[in-house]
Amino acid sequence: MTTPPTDEREATLVRYRLYAGSLLVLAAAVWVATHYLPLPPVPLGYVRAAAEAAMVGGIADWFAVTALFRHPLGLPIPHTRLIPRNQARIADGVAAYIDREFLQHDVLVSRLQRFDIAERISRLLDSEDTRRKLVDGLMRFLPRMLDERAQPGVLEAVATAIRSGLASSNIRPAIARLVRHAVNHPDFGRLVDDFLERGIDWLEENRDEIRERVGARSYWFVPRFVDRHIADKTVGGVTDLLEALEDPASPERAEFDRWLATLPDSIERAEGGFERLPEVIKRILDHPDTSHIVAGALTTLKNTMLADLQDPQSRIRLAFDTVAKSLADQLDSLALRRDINAAVEAFFTENVPAWREEVRGFIVETLNRQQPEAFARRIELQVGKDLQFIRINGTIFGGLVGAGIHFVNRLLGG
Repeated sequence: MTTPPTDEREATLVRYRLYAGSLLVLAAAVWVATHYLPLPPVPLGYVRAAAEAAMVGGIADWFAVTALFRHPLGLPIPHTRLIPRNQARIADGVAAYIDREFLQHDVLVSRLQRFDIAERISRLLDSEDTRRKLVDGLMRFLPRMLDERAQPGVLEAVATAIRSGLASSNIRPAIARLVRHAVNHPDFGRLVDDFLERGIDWLEENRDEIRERVGARSYWFVPRFVDRHIADKTVGGVTDLLEALEDPASPERAEFDRWLATLPDSIERAEGGFERLPEVIKRILDHPDTSHIVAGALTTLKNTMLADLQDPQSRIRLAFDTVAKSLADQLDSLALRRDINAAVEAFFTENVPAWREEVRGFIVETLNRQQPEAFARRIELQVGKDLQFIRINGTIFGGLVGAGIHFVNRLLGG
């Protein structure tokens, strides 16, 4: 249910106060009228008794309702202004209620299971219109996030943070793990072969350029054909080595594969020339130009993304849409939805116990931070209409009870 705006709730409260007050004034007017109107004794007694009881009921309920929020008539009567005086107890009670009803382990697990977050995500992403709205929202958000005018200095700060974090950490184990993962990947051999093939092609395509450079660096008295011979021999030797490395059955390739296999361990144990790796990395990261280089790379990435986001055929949009559609298709699997729900449940059940005290403290602090009068006013605006019905009902029911008592009194000869 949507909560009405504050102004609308204010107007509603005033209107129902007027209804309750008007009914009380009507009862008083009838009571006064019974003293002056020439009515027969029997109906007069009933009307007067009903009016008196209605006034008593209306005034008593007005006092009770008013006493919740303020001193009636501004008089410091004991046990009035209850809500402002008990703000701390109410705040603690609200926090305890939320903790008990929402954050206890069994309750949380039960609610998460009923919520079935994976199924809800699946329903949302299954709709093409919802996916489009989601992607549109991301496309609107990204330019604002990347706009340096809105976030001045962010890229420089990120670059400095990256540099500082890398410089202060021993990243050798991480590098070793990355290299080990790469070397052991099934596609790594094909990647090496591709690089070797490209190297061979590059040497052949640039043979003339290599000859020119060798000739330019040679002595003046060395004949040109000798320079070309040296260049061709060099290119040929390197090409032969690359071709041997490309051959899975060659001794060179076997030796290269053995070196690759031991490379991660050498990095991790600081052997084979990797002893000074942390020092070299730290020296590079501490160089004043490094943060500018990183910031420049981030700026280039940002500008590339911004340009793409403005393109009607944006590749980022296409990527987002593809990811959303792929996720929707995969969520058709009951097993995957079950795994997602289990992961969400595990996350909350593992972390909520540590959060419970913080959540309770946050609720208590937030509610106690408000001024007592403002705190009471918010509650009154939320439930004030229903409280005014207590006054209305008290006035009407009081009148009926008064008439009933008068009837019983007459039966008993009073």
